[in-house]
Amino acid sequence: MIRKEFTCTRDDLKIRGTVYRQDGGSLPIAVVSHGFMANRKSTKDYAKMLAEEGYAAFCFDFCGGCVKGQSEGATTDMTVFTEVEDLKAVIRFAREQEYTDSEAPLVLMGCSQGGFVSAIVSAELKEQVGKLILFYPALCIPDDARRGHMIMAKFDPQNIPETVKCGPMLLGRCYPEAVIDKDPNEMIRGYEGKVLIVHGNADSLVDISYSRSAAKAYKNCTMKEIAKGEHGFKKEIDDLAVFYVKEFLKGYQEVLTVSVYLTDRIIEKKKKGYTLTLPFVGTAESSFFTGAIMPHAADIQEKKGRKLLHACADYVLKGTDCSGTDCTVHVINTNDGKAWKPVIETDSEELCFLNGADCDVMLEHRKEGPIVHIFAYA
Repeated sequence: MIRKEFTCTRDDLKIRGTVYRQDGGSLPIAVVSHGFMANRKSTKDYAKMLAEEGYAAFCFDFCGGCVKGQSEGATTDMTVFTEVEDLKAVIRFAREQEYTDSEAPLVLMGCSQGGFVSAIVSAELKEQVGKLILFYPALCIPDDARRGHMIMAKFDPQNIPETVKCGPMLLGRCYPEAVIDKDPNEMIRGYEGKVLIVHGNADSLVDISYSRSAAKAYKNCTMKEIAKGEHGFKKEIDDLAVFYVKEFLKGYQEVLTVSVYLTDRIIEKKKKGYTLTLPFVGTAESSFFTGAIMPHAADIQEKKGRKLLHACADYVLKGTDCSGTDCTVHVINTNDGKAWKPVIETDSEELCFLNGADCDVMLEHRKEGPIVHIFAYA
């Protein structure tokens, strides 16, 4: 992994950032934009992930958009639209580098306000952006301005003062004025490429309804709602969000979403370790298949202490495929101690692409049993 600092300019202001990439030339470009008051440190792990996926991945500090950032510019001059111009400047810089493919479609990724900014830029650049990834995008900003309540800032929207105190950041009147008469869905509607939106249903700063509305406004959008996800993903929730991103970049879709409910826990001791049998029931629901787990489903695990040696979850789903036809789906999900790998067989003509397909799986853990997300190229 190569890590290098860079500087570019917008309106004579210096924008400072970091690019992560693997060695080699003609890499496609990905640009990650941070949220309100944050800086590029909050997005560096996403940039590293994109670099591992084969991109020249750029992250940067917005001008005047950070509490602690290295780019120039006053916080009182910052608006959503100055950040739009910052992002465009970084894109221009990225295209000029000898190690990037300036003709390949871009990947833009943004968190919170950076997501709103990335969405606006995608609508303006259109087909130049191949894929757009939005984590809890702050499409609420225009409504917040009209309410006169933007996070920690409160003001009279009919008489906005010259400066507005927002926690540790001092904003200018221009910040709410720039968006107070805007419709966010109209601002982003011009983009017709592939979109992934990931939003937590426990987000208290940006209600998930904004992302649901945006998903309907886009023509080609995948919306992933994460249970108990807050504003700013952490730990297991962030792992799941990143998994969604990787599958999205590969062109995979979630074909099966299985909600597992454990019904028992049976331990059989052996000379070396023990066998743990976990019978389960559950349901499956996705745009490809809806149904339920048939009886006798179980996850059988061979363990030594806390170490998992081998596991096999074997179950049959019975329900209807996306054409409304009755069918069965047999899933054998094995784990060699490192990762789960599913093998699927089905009698559905609509889902025949799953027979022997290379599938990926992510487990979303919860007390009653995991939610199993199975992805394949569909």
